[in-house]
Amino acid sequence: MSRETVTFAQSGPTPVCVDEGTLPSRTGCYVITLTFPQPTQVGEITFRNHYTWAVGVHVLRATSSTSSSGGVVGAGLLGGEGGGDAAWVWKDPAAWQVGVRNKVIMPHPHTETASHDFVSITCLESRIDWQDVIGMRLVLRQPSPVWRTFFIEEITAYRELPRLPPFSVPIITQDGQSSRTQQVSIMERLAQQTKCAMLIPDDSLEGGLSSGGYDIAALQYTS
Repeated sequence: MSRETVTFAQSGPTPVCVDEGTLPSRTGCYVITLTFPQPTQVGEITFRNHYTWAVGVHVLRATSSTSSSGGVVGAGLLGGEGGGDAAWVWKDPAAWQVGVRNKVIMPHPHTETASHDFVSITCLESRIDWQDVIGMRLVLRQPSPVWRTFFIEEITAYRELPRLPPFSVPIITQDGQSSRTQQVSIMERLAQQTKCAMLIPDDSLEGGLSSGGYDIAALQYTS
């Protein structure tokens, strides 16, 4: 089943530096703005990297406050459209909340390791909820002067979190004679692996060691 994507308008990347009046030929920071047509839930953002060292995610959420025109503050603004009290929200730094401060996606900025990886950032990594989102800013950073350009592409927003496929693992009995395959959860799989790891090998396999196991409930070895 395909996942539901969220429609947005994209602007940028826009170069950022400390002194905007003297923008250098190369900057180590760019910002891409994603604008949603209405307050929405976002579960995951995916993209393809191109020499970007780290990405931050800043979030603009709709508030219960209303503008003079009676609408939700910031709601429905596309690329700064609209006027009055609502338009200032997009330009006010205090209105944006830092969700993900700095996720490193290229561990060694001076080498090509992971420079073209497919990257996922979910709402579980964020300090704030991605509910009623009307705007996102992806802050791209690359401190290394080795790469003349860096960016991300193929940006997609999903409403829900990614679905994990069920595990299919062989289940082996204590005598080791029979096995079968069944669908188990991550916790069930971990419990099975832990139980097998705590069993003492049989005499015929290890030559002299007594057979037995560890009774987890009683917290003691059994023969």
